[in-house]
Amino acid sequence: MPIPSVDPIVIAPSPTPFTEHDEVDFSAIERNVEKWLKTPLSGFMLNSENGEESFLSEQERLEIIRTVNRARGGEKFIVGGIDNPSVTESLRTAELLADAGSELVRIRIPRLTDDVHGYFEQLVPRLPVPGLVINQPAPGMFGGSLPMAAGSPEMIGAVCEMDNIYGYIAGGNIRFESMTRMHVPPEKKFWIGNGVLLLPGGAIGADGACLMFGNIAPAECIEMLTLMMNGELEKAQQMQKHLNNADWQVLSRGAAGIKAALNLMGYEGTQPRRPSKPLSEPEIGRLKLAMREAGLL
Repeated sequence: MPIPSVDPIVIAPSPTPFTEHDEVDFSAIERNVEKWLKTPLSGFMLNSENGEESFLSEQERLEIIRTVNRARGGEKFIVGGIDNPSVTESLRTAELLADAGSELVRIRIPRLTDDVHGYFEQLVPRLPVPGLVINQPAPGMFGGSLPMAAGSPEMIGAVCEMDNIYGYIAGGNIRFESMTRMHVPPEKKFWIGNGVLLLPGGAIGADGACLMFGNIAPAECIEMLTLMMNGELEKAQQMQKHLNNADWQVLSRGAAGIKAALNLMGYEGTQPRRPSKPLSEPEIGRLKLAMREAGLL
């Protein structure tokens, strides 16, 4: 499917359901996709921290993309994730992701090389599909203190100027990302990365989002960004207050949080992969209350 041309675009890092034997539940993935197809969610981010990418084999990650690609029936679009400081390995992975059905590849700014610009300079022109750069120097640390941003605003802007880069997903440090927004070309996408930052992200010029909260509240995320893009600040402020606690109850618990939220909504989020633990009953109770207060249940 062609990537939507009308902003705001909202995609969600899709969780990976597992069977009681701790195997990827591909049938559950298909059923979840059928439900998401009935929502305004723009697309799927696969091979993400929310999808427990570090707990998956490469074969599993590719089969997840193939499964979603079949189940979507030509609707929405797919972004496949890359997290590797090697140009050669990143390119090999990008080819596999594109063959499996990805229209874009998400590339984390590499953390294990001192030549970040050189990495992108060598990789980007050779990508089989456009790249989407993400500033996520500490994947999975959603509820902790903010890590240092990767690179500099000027370097990120220079990477986003490259011809085969579609856009950029901002990190959680809004001060840093305010500066970065000044360097990302206006014709490239600038997406915010989580629900509690939709309001400030919109204020600095975000025109879309890639966020965990999009799995359970895609319509609300799109509405929030639309309000900000239209300058309707007061309405956006009220809406952000209404959603904040639900987003935080999910976000601060990572993959276990979003899986519990999806279970409550009738999706098959199931449990995190072993040895990660699911939410306790009291935690599920707090999450359920927050989601009801936000109008999500």
